[in-house]
Amino acid sequence: MEPAPTSAPEPADEPDPEPEPADEPADEPADEPEPADEPADEPADEPADEPEPEPEPTEAPTPIPVPEGSTVGITDDTIKVGILRSDSKSLEDAGILPDTGDIPRNYVVFAEQVNARGGAGGRNIEIVFHQYPPGASATDQQAACIGATEDDQVAIVHFVGGVTAETVLCATEGHERIAYMLSGILPQEIYDRSNGRLFSQAMTTERLMGAWPTMVEAQGLLEGRTLGLMRGDIGEHEVAAGVLEAALAEAGYELADQVALPCQGTSCSQVDIGLERMQAAGVDTIFSLVPPSPFGIAVFLAAQSGLDPQWLVSDIENLVFDSVAQAVYGRAPDPTLFFGLYGLTYGFDRTSPDEHTIECNAVFTEVTGISYDIVENKDAWSAVGSTCLFIKNLEAAANWSQDTYGTVNQATLIQGFESLTDYRLGDVTGSWSPTKHDAPDGVTLKEYRADCACWLEIDGARMMLDQ
Repeated sequence: MEPAPTSAPEPADEPDPEPEPADEPADEPADEPEPADEPADEPADEPADEPEPEPEPTEAPTPIPVPEGSTVGITDDTIKVGILRSDSKSLEDAGILPDTGDIPRNYVVFAEQVNARGGAGGRNIEIVFHQYPPGASATDQQAACIGATEDDQVAIVHFVGGVTAETVLCATEGHERIAYMLSGILPQEIYDRSNGRLFSQAMTTERLMGAWPTMVEAQGLLEGRTLGLMRGDIGEHEVAAGVLEAALAEAGYELADQVALPCQGTSCSQVDIGLERMQAAGVDTIFSLVPPSPFGIAVFLAAQSGLDPQWLVSDIENLVFDSVAQAVYGRAPDPTLFFGLYGLTYGFDRTSPDEHTIECNAVFTEVTGISYDIVENKDAWSAVGSTCLFIKNLEAAANWSQDTYGTVNQATLIQGFESLTDYRLGDVTGSWSPTKHDAPDGVTLKEYRADCACWLEIDGARMMLDQ
């Protein structure tokens, strides 16, 4: 039996322990790449470029309602205009009426100028002409009105002069066309009955006659005078006489006698009887409304009978023209026959030739080869400017209508004319508006001079009228 061991046996040599890794998990790779930078405070799943929100649609502008109006004589391509005038060439040649040159040619020249630059409201101006005899009555002029309105179907009837109130109403009231007058004094009633369709480069009877006493009194022509009135026995003269008489009364004057001569057109009879009445009433200042030819006869007969009155005439019957004065002077070349001859007019003497009329005459001469001298052919030179202004006004009114409403009809064309608030022809200034269709805003007084057989404006006589 073996004895128990007195001590434990020595253990065998153990392997050295392996070194511990430095504070990293044993299974993580040593060199893993760094993650890409992420946007700060932004969710990882939000797209980088989100589209902008669509803007709210803007509301379309409300279109301007187009006034209803007739399109007779107006197409997308043309505006048809009828020129109505007296065939007064024989009277012009005789010196009884102003020598105004070749009026029809004026219109053609300036209409073609407008058409060449695009037209009036984009439409070509088409001109047709109708004439009536000189001194024609309303009955004689009716055929020209019907020819323009019914046969030619014009949009605008343009009256050059020598037209009766009934003929104007034939166009505006009877056939409902726009009418435009170059000259001629008509009562406000005719404008009212025309229902806004009548425009004029002249003045209403009421405005012209109402200013007459003020104008002549300011020149000392009424003080101590015995006043008389000679007129035609026609409606327009009756209205004018009533306005004049009322204005005289307001100024503290009255008529000693008033004579209404039988008149037909530009001819009047019983001039001698009228003068006898003036003489019997002791009249030494005569307001005359009669046309040029009977007025010249009256001056001559008065001188023959020893009546030596102061004569006062006006733009009624277009007496304040140099060529009319020359015709009157030609009937009785003795300057002493004219003891004062004064004319009330809205036609101011030009302080200098105006740019408009100079330009229009230059165009007319370039196209036709005809040249009018501003002194020797003053009425013809001025007529070029007047007819040119009508065409320019039509162009401006139609352009305004087209620009404002996108179309042209009678109602929009009327508004177009009413928009022309800066009217100017020479020194004559004025305006149109929805309530005023006669352009001039001022009057003056001219004195007839026998040494030049002409009218000269009196210094300081101009007066502006209420609009």
